[in-house]
Amino acid sequence: MSRGAASERVECLARLLGLERSVKPRRLCQLVADREVHVLLPEGTAPAGGYPTAVLIHGHSPHGYDYFRSANEVYVKGRPVVELLRDAGFAVVLPSLRGFGATMDPADRALGLEHSCERFARQRLLVGRTLLGDRVRDLIELLDAMEMDGRFDMESLVTAGFSGGGTAALFHAACDSRVPHLILLSAMCTARYSLLATRHCLCNYVPDLLNFGDWGDVAALVAPRRLTIVHGERDGVFPFEGARAAFTAVKTAYEALGMTNGAVFLAQPGGHEPYPEVLWQLMGVGLKRATT
Repeated sequence: MSRGAASERVECLARLLGLERSVKPRRLCQLVADREVHVLLPEGTAPAGGYPTAVLIHGHSPHGYDYFRSANEVYVKGRPVVELLRDAGFAVVLPSLRGFGATMDPADRALGLEHSCERFARQRLLVGRTLLGDRVRDLIELLDAMEMDGRFDMESLVTAGFSGGGTAALFHAACDSRVPHLILLSAMCTARYSLLATRHCLCNYVPDLLNFGDWGDVAALVAPRRLTIVHGERDGVFPFEGARAAFTAVKTAYEALGMTNGAVFLAQPGGHEPYPEVLWQLMGVGLKRATT
């Protein structure tokens, strides 16, 4: 795909999402104060050029950005993977998906609900927008804030998303070329095996998407940047067969650019999991690359 054709595809995807840019960018300290983002920094001053940085995006979890700090399934060596990354010299940035945590609608919180996805998605559809588009906008705003902050090495940035967080990370990376390495943890499939086969949250749906392509076609827009897909053979949410089928479109796009190793599919023996050990190993490679 030529650069011009890819740009047109990105613009088309942004229209389908109803993607709107923030009128007034906010600084990182404001996002933190509003409890939309949590940041873990290594001890001491930032190195020249900024910290190597990981943005980790939770899935459908009432923990919000606390998921990667507190859920049992994200522990490695008896500790949350984010603490290991911080101690290894990484800045770790944890956003809350819109509709979770502090970004929930107060009425839903009063009802004891875990998120506001359904409410927000229905509201956005009435005006030609999508909740997924709002989440992409939030991630664009986050990277804007990180660039303004100056403590983060944006060239070594790795964005990793689990499940629904991977969906947001995928569409964000397709629309925002500032993500040099995207890791999808149990977050790839085709509509046939997932959205059309079972009931998913409304926040996953984008009107007219299948006339554009499928999730594999969205992932193809990440090329030629690095893309790592980690997926379990027993995944019951995004079935493994669908993940492999989606990767076919991804692989074709990368091979067309001569990037035979730019996109990698790492099959795992488990189910729908965040695979923190694999994430830790992948980030270890990133740490070595950033410090040599």
